[in-house]
Amino acid sequence: MYMVCAAETMFSQIVGQLKKEFETSVFAQWIEGAFLLTCVMVQPVWVKLAEKFGRPWPLFVSIVIFMAFSIMVGAAKDMGVMVVGRALQGVGGAGMMPLALVVLTDILTPSERPVYMGLLGAVVVLGKWTGPLVGAALLEHSSWRWAGYLNLPAGAGAVAILAVVLYDMPTPPGSAAHKLREFDYLGTLFWLGGSMMILLGLSFGGSEHPWRSVTIICLFVFGFIAILVFAGIEAKLAKWPIIPLRVLSRPRTLLALVSSLFIGVSMYGTIMFTPVYYMFVLSEGPLASAKHIMWVVLGGCLGSVVAGLLVNVRGRVFYREWAVLGTAMMTVGYGLLYLWPADPQATGKHAGYQVLVGLGLGFCMQQVLLAAQAGLPVDEISTVTTLVDYARTLGGMVGLVIGQVILKEKMFETVRNSFGLLAPSQLEGQDVVDLEGMAPMLGILPQSMAQPVYDGIVRALNLVFVADVPFAALACIMCLFLANIPLHVILPARRSEEIPESLRKLHRNANPT
Repeated sequence: MYMVCAAETMFSQIVGQLKKEFETSVFAQWIEGAFLLTCVMVQPVWVKLAEKFGRPWPLFVSIVIFMAFSIMVGAAKDMGVMVVGRALQGVGGAGMMPLALVVLTDILTPSERPVYMGLLGAVVVLGKWTGPLVGAALLEHSSWRWAGYLNLPAGAGAVAILAVVLYDMPTPPGSAAHKLREFDYLGTLFWLGGSMMILLGLSFGGSEHPWRSVTIICLFVFGFIAILVFAGIEAKLAKWPIIPLRVLSRPRTLLALVSSLFIGVSMYGTIMFTPVYYMFVLSEGPLASAKHIMWVVLGGCLGSVVAGLLVNVRGRVFYREWAVLGTAMMTVGYGLLYLWPADPQATGKHAGYQVLVGLGLGFCMQQVLLAAQAGLPVDEISTVTTLVDYARTLGGMVGLVIGQVILKEKMFETVRNSFGLLAPSQLEGQDVVDLEGMAPMLGILPQSMAQPVYDGIVRALNLVFVADVPFAALACIMCLFLANIPLHVILPARRSEEIPESLRKLHRNANPT
């Protein structure tokens, strides 16, 4: 999971170098977007394959795909190959992330699950927030190509461990030929097509095409039509639907999905834009700027572990309370980021505000997932687990779009109000990463000319952070209505013969009494 989470954000610090090396900015914005696009789209398909063919093989295949196209990313010689490699790398990542959650849910008892989900939440925070730091470190001390190659030893180690632990995990009955015949190909086609059109609309809007353009409107309209057709197929035609619509009929599941969506919207923008903020406030390079986000990592890891340990007290669970506390802290934290002083000496405020946001993220992320899993039949847990992760990642794409739109508009305003050296037309079609190239360019200008632009960009970044406040607040409101249902009350215990021998040994070793 760390590999996938880090891969989502690692290239935020590398894109500028790729533009120089490949001598083009065409498709540069897709280096990050292509990975997120496929990672979001394909998740439900992987989980359905795992339900029908067993957990191990889809998980192994997804890791191998991720590793194979990590090689393509590391060896890329032009921007087109890089974007295609990132997109196909995302196909593998789409299976690794949810299937890791599903396998953990399978092998853990209900009483163990909150603790381990808390640890897993710490890994997610660590991966997403240290991705930019790792990317900047590779860029400064080695080569950006290791952003692809480093996944090979890590992936090989993961496959080896999983092969030992899951080697005798039972496979659902039925022949492979029968399962392939009954697979929901038509539903998969409309799901992937509809998801792609909607996500492309979000990615192209405001950058490649105006939001009101025919292209963007058509992408959204036909995308939503395809999703409606998909829903009809799942309800009436599919024998093994990718997303059984009954899982969406429960209010508590919908609450968890909407909460996760809003958490994702508020989280991803801050991940991507915080290093850029420090690049301008402190006039530091990519690595030094990325180091400052470690305060969020510290708070997020600590919060996730603490919430996982304390969510179950004397038989009572407190998913709702931790989720509400976490989203409330995020709301306050994002509001304080708006007040971030453009002062290199204000390290206390810079660190404290980030720790507050990190603690909030740690407190709420996995608790929303646990609340969604509680009270579900065993055969629906994997689907709901995937949908919660899907909603958070989809929210992340929305959050990035919102941040880019705000930043671009405020940059136009800053340039117009400051001086005519840069015309707004020069920013057309550019993405937020171009700010990295502006910092050294402004450094050669006279202070009287450069300072207004610096100040305007810092104000724009403050607005990007404060734009997360309403989404974190909406997540907090949604979490108020989550139910504190103990996992073991509704879910039937798994029969001992359904649990592989390797997992029973692990459980006995961990619980010798």
